Amino acid sequence: MPAMAETTESPLAAALRAHLDPGAVLTEPARIAPYMAEQRGRYPGQGRLVVRPADPAAVATTVALCRQHGAAVVAQSGNTGTVGGGSPRHGDEVVVSLERLQRIRSLDADDGLMIAEAGCTLADLQEAAAAANRYFPLSLASEAQCRIGGNLATNAGGLNVLRYGNARNLALGLEVVLADGRIWSDLRGLRKDNSGYDLRDLFIGSEGTLGIITAAALRLLPPPRSRRVALLALPDLAPALPLVRAAQSESGDAVVGAELMSAQALAMGQLLDDTPANPLPGSPWYLLLELATADPRADLDEALAAALEPAEAAGDLDDALLAPTEAAAARLWRLRTAIPDGQKLAGASLKHDIAVRPGALADFVPEALAAVTALDPGIRPCVFGHVGDGNLHFNLSQPADAEPAAFRARAEAFHRAVHDVVCRHGGSVAAEHGVGQAKRDEVARCADPLGLELMRRIKDALDPDHLFNPGKGAAAADAPPPPECGDPR
Repeated sequence: MPAMAETTESPLAAALRAHLDPGAVLTEPARIAPYMAEQRGRYPGQGRLVVRPADPAAVATTVALCRQHGAAVVAQSGNTGTVGGGSPRHGDEVVVSLERLQRIRSLDADDGLMIAEAGCTLADLQEAAAAANRYFPLSLASEAQCRIGGNLATNAGGLNVLRYGNARNLALGLEVVLADGRIWSDLRGLRKDNSGYDLRDLFIGSEGTLGIITAAALRLLPPPRSRRVALLALPDLAPALPLVRAAQSESGDAVVGAELMSAQALAMGQLLDDTPANPLPGSPWYLLLELATADPRADLDEALAAALEPAEAAGDLDDALLAPTEAAAARLWRLRTAIPDGQKLAGASLKHDIAVRPGALADFVPEALAAVTALDPGIRPCVFGHVGDGNLHFNLSQPADAEPAAFRARAEAFHRAVHDVVCRHGGSVAAEHGVGQAKRDEVARCADPLGLELMRRIKDALDPDHLFNPGKGAAAADAPPPPECGDPR
């Protein structure tokens, strides 16, 4: 019988196998396929080599070897991103998966500090905190799959930003592998340190373009003891933010979630079989409020009543429903969390993750709606998001009778129309999902040119060979021309 042909392995793969544990290096197409799959399908990965280091030292070794062989590195955690930030663009880019870095190194309930590695899922961290009678408040729809390294690399937001801030606000320190293979570590967990530049904040939100986060020191808080969830039906958009501010004031800043939803968005969420019916039908806008506090004596019902009564008297509130049980609260939240998956059943869609000042939302939304309906009167806007911090998901579903491919072919015109309104209001076209590949060109068009120049300088200083995640993020955006006089940029 003829001899089996030997498989030729690249010098880099051979070097990695020689230095890492068995099973850390994947080259077989079937085994690397899951790391190439991007959840929206827009940026399928083109890599041929995946490395799964077992600890930070192995990550450093991987980076050093990739640098020696001239190979770019794309760090990947849970691979749940939506903008193509974790997808390799070329076959010679190496995916470094952090999924094996799953240790919680320490947890001190009294100090309110947990040190966890980048591959820990967000749900695991929440459970570990709860077991110690503490609370880690970062909360995302993908928390069972997403990992804290990616959460920090994208400065994830989520449902609790209004009260607890983005991922950046919950990180007290980082451990990071640098482009030269060294490990910078500051996991002391200090609340105060003004001895120099805050290097931590360079890496948080950098989308893996400056270094690879391998561990983090995370803040833990007292767990909520009292919680109330209410659904408010509104006659128009204008009362939403005043209601949020009134609830904050009356409750002693206990509002942890404030989710604005259009009737169209709610209807798309109900395309899923497990979504409950809208209990307050007939209004154009809805506000979902969650109040929670660590004070078991707080009367959140009284606080809500005090916030809602003036709005009801002024005609700014159509109806309100307070969830009487935790199960009822979960049903109200399901109305909101079902929207993204429900929208998928409505055909092709275009996503816009934007932010303006909260006070500008009442002007921004009608302007943006007018801009997209002028392009196509049949467009179905699916508008929902975090009204308290000004971040909306201004998504667009295809007209009911449109062909998906023809609708997607017009994406650039719709993106430009929405983002032009964002820019006029001094907002951001990348609020909480990052830039990745999806928004690089629009960031270049809308951002401050000097800001982009400064980001490129930082990139060149920390990653002079552009080893990390090339072609991704704001620093990879082409510089726009200088703004003309009167340009809102």
